[in-house]
Amino acid sequence: MAVKKMTYKESMERLDQIIESLEQGELSVEESMEKYAEGMKTTKDLLMILNQAEEKVKIMDGEEEVEF
Repeated sequence: MAVKKMTYKESMERLDQIIESLEQGELSVEESMEKYAEGMKTTKDLLMILNQAEEKVKIMDGEEEVEF
């Protein structure tokens, strides 16, 4: 069964949840490490989504560098 890829908004919400749970300081070391690893993966996924969006904009704008 395929895993549903989260949207940018869903990923940001998940990252916020992860950060909140880490900031509360109530997790064990093991749970904190798992949350940290999930947060890093989510951050990587978010950066990939942004990079893909930037590439699409460049393509639509004729490959010119566009300042955001």
